[in-house]
Amino acid sequence: MERERVTPKSYPINLIDKDWSKRELYFKKDSTDFLDKVHDLNVRDDDVWIVTYPKCGTTWMQELLWLLMNDCDFETALATDQEIRSPFMEFSFYTYGDADGAIRILEDLDSPRLIKTHLPLALLPAQLWQKKAKVVYVSRNPLDAMVSSYYHGLSWGFYYGQTMEQFFENEILRKKIVEENPIAHFAEFYHLRHEPWIFYTSFENMKDNLCSVIENVAEFLNKPITHEQMERLLKHLSFEEMKNNPTTNHLWERKIVNHPNAGKEDHKFVRRGKVNGYKDELQPDMVAKINCFINAELLRHDVTLDNILLLKD
Repeated sequence: MERERVTPKSYPINLIDKDWSKRELYFKKDSTDFLDKVHDLNVRDDDVWIVTYPKCGTTWMQELLWLLMNDCDFETALATDQEIRSPFMEFSFYTYGDADGAIRILEDLDSPRLIKTHLPLALLPAQLWQKKAKVVYVSRNPLDAMVSSYYHGLSWGFYYGQTMEQFFENEILRKKIVEENPIAHFAEFYHLRHEPWIFYTSFENMKDNLCSVIENVAEFLNKPITHEQMERLLKHLSFEEMKNNPTTNHLWERKIVNHPNAGKEDHKFVRRGKVNGYKDELQPDMVAKINCFINAELLRHDVTLDNILLLKD
């Protein structure tokens, strides 16, 4: 996907006081109409937004949020694709280039809505930082997220034929790491983590103590759960259950995208789920190249990776 630098209609200056003109933002080329419609989107008071950099445990948290918001209706969750229950805001625009259609999907949803997006803070609807509807944010070690993106792209056909080394050289180092800037994406929400309308956690936190995260999210949403519901949530959200659940492996989206190379090399959407799994996949010289960018961005945003991952607050 060809990207270009974009400028939103306004910035969240009431949330973070900084020189936003220096914040480089990139999105799909020729997307002004879509981004303007997102900026102007009517945010409802009872909305819940799941915001992440791609491949950071979005599906995992999204499933938890939907279940808590819908009285732990496991039967519907197991019978209906997650993307239908809780749409990905950018998906229809990425797929069809239809800005009106993408927004209409959100407008037609019954309340309370659970909406997923990978957009950075400054490209989100302006009413989010005005009305301060609930936002759940999940971070992850960017190296793990990038490895996961590679396997996702293989299965969907986008990177079929590329080795891991080629993907990192051609996609990550030349384009994605600068244009998507995971550290900037993480850091802006990390600095807002104490806002009462934002719940900030990490993939690593969820792996370490899922029960605690469920309790905290339930409190954030004001959705108390019973002991029996907690036990079933822990089972439903376990790695093996998520991996083998067709409604959480994005099969519906993959059929719509229908890339000609899709499925020629197949990896489940919920593939491995290991913390620091990149160490088994990437050569040390590639890790060093990526870390040069990551460390410079961490310094620029006055955070550490441990901060962002909530290993140290």
